[in-house]
Amino acid sequence: MYLLSIILYAYVVATILVALRLGWHMVFKLDRYDWRCSKGEIWKAFGFSVALWPLLLVKPRTLLNLTKPFSTNDAARARLRDNPPPCGTVIRYRQADSFSAAFGEFLFRAEAVERVLVNRIREYPHLKNDVDGVILNWVRRRDRGFSEPTEMPALWDFRSGANDLVREGEGKVRCIKCDETFPTGALIPRDEHGRPGWNIDLLICPRGHELLEVRKYHIMV
Repeated sequence: MYLLSIILYAYVVATILVALRLGWHMVFKLDRYDWRCSKGEIWKAFGFSVALWPLLLVKPRTLLNLTKPFSTNDAARARLRDNPPPCGTVIRYRQADSFSAAFGEFLFRAEAVERVLVNRIREYPHLKNDVDGVILNWVRRRDRGFSEPTEMPALWDFRSGANDLVREGEGKVRCIKCDETFPTGALIPRDEHGRPGWNIDLLICPRGHELLEVRKYHIMV
């Protein structure tokens, strides 16, 4: 009975310490973007982490980094939207999220990126309030006196826009796999049409490496 009391006391103390650690992070480390975008998820993660903290012992290092459940892409995107990095006249884009490896590092003129986004938003007006609208505002505020390539943030999904530009023959691309640079007109399309599941637009370099992959539409079976 005495041993059980000690174990229960230790559990309660540990639970309080975990709650205090997470509470400190919530107060001092999260900003208005975290709370605005993920308030529900933050409280849910807090509750689960406090209630189920013994499960973290499966991975002891997790106990040293209890802040991980609070990191969200939504907050990061909102933060990036309001505080974008500088933009010049040349934009470097690399697909960050792919369902297979993508090795293309594309260089596009900023004015071409602006044009393709304007056309996409004109055709699909709802994109104005999505990432396309965010990228368009960023490009329109570019420094026309800065000609060095500027990185498009990895959180911004520009696959469809890049695909449109490549199909127009705009820009050039470096294949990271074979470390060669090609004009986009030299890329080989391997597009799928009418197959069950996701149909993909795929662009490969002359040596057969995948450079860009875009999910176009899905057919239910």
